[in-house]
Amino acid sequence: MQVPEAPRISKLDHISSSVYEAGLQCLAKAIWYAQGDRRILPDHPAAILGVCFHTVLAASHYRTLGLDSKAVREAARTLFDRQAATLYEDVHPLLREKFSTPERLPYYNLYRERAALCAMSVVENQAARGESTHAASRLAAQQSTEVRLHSADHLIVGRPDHIDADAETVIDYKSAVGATRDTVSDPEIRQLRLYAYLAFENGFSISKGIIIRGDGVRDQIQITKSEADAEGLNAKKQLQAINAALADDEAFEHLASPSVENCQMCPCLPFCEAFWRKSMPGWADECGVHVEGVLKEVIATTAEGVPLVTLRIERQRGTLSSQSACIEQIPQKWLTLEGATIPKVGDILRVVHARQSDDDLEVAGLRVDKALTSLWTVSPKTGDTSANSDGR
Repeated sequence: MQVPEAPRISKLDHISSSVYEAGLQCLAKAIWYAQGDRRILPDHPAAILGVCFHTVLAASHYRTLGLDSKAVREAARTLFDRQAATLYEDVHPLLREKFSTPERLPYYNLYRERAALCAMSVVENQAARGESTHAASRLAAQQSTEVRLHSADHLIVGRPDHIDADAETVIDYKSAVGATRDTVSDPEIRQLRLYAYLAFENGFSISKGIIIRGDGVRDQIQITKSEADAEGLNAKKQLQAINAALADDEAFEHLASPSVENCQMCPCLPFCEAFWRKSMPGWADECGVHVEGVLKEVIATTAEGVPLVTLRIERQRGTLSSQSACIEQIPQKWLTLEGATIPKVGDILRVVHARQSDDDLEVAGLRVDKALTSLWTVSPKTGDTSANSDGR
């Protein structure tokens, strides 16, 4: 696959929670979340399953999954499957090549069952509060679940998962489980406070925020109006900072702030020239193994009837410490998507999210990670290999 071009960028009219959070790390990443074309890169499978999870939870608040617990569970599974099939039709070709059906996405059944169990919990709580069949309650749920809200000045927008007006609570669902119990992370606190700000701006009274995780664990924080207002002000300052930076320089790479912290799991790595100029081997443990280099050898093999390719490259940039690397047993179809040809000796390649199988300082053995690894051919105009081999 050819490395995609960085997005063309323009000033933002408003800022969302995800763009705000990304901008605290890297303005280029914020622009990607605001204006990037997600179709040019393969999604992380968990992102697709997370959308399915949220679709099921929204439906449970809308009262469309039924009232009986068993019926709700089956309806939630069916809705999850239907949403996954719909999203799968539009995923990047590499993801479809890696996973022949949506059900083959990693941890599909785990996310599906988490969604079903959380949906059952929502419906059971509705029944306990006498809301399940009350028309006014159903209408209120439709007006406070996954509804796009904006601030009075339209500078901040957001879509809280659910606002419980009676309990003065803004709720956000997370399909994953928490790393530690009874802990709300700083990004989650900022998100809840910003959603609370939007809720206040739209006539709701909020006193707390709750994170409900995929395993049903609920983590809660208190939120005052002054805290919500302060978060709203910070988000507007972030919007101003992004637009001020764009006024000075509209090149995507010049907005980037590469670091071992900022680049962890960043979707922009394939085309972020700033990352490739500044990354270094010391980043590998925290940021992952990513390497750019000149292709020196192509070895074709077959295993159990599957054509495979091993590529040996001479490292020029990235987080790999070895001078050379063999990326072993790549399925040939990963390299020949949509009429592409197998890379040729002399091509410049980028490999992101590889797994290192040994610590040989001369020639590192790399394996592909089915969920994460992608390989890209770099045009001479794109790749600037003027930095030395240590990325300095």
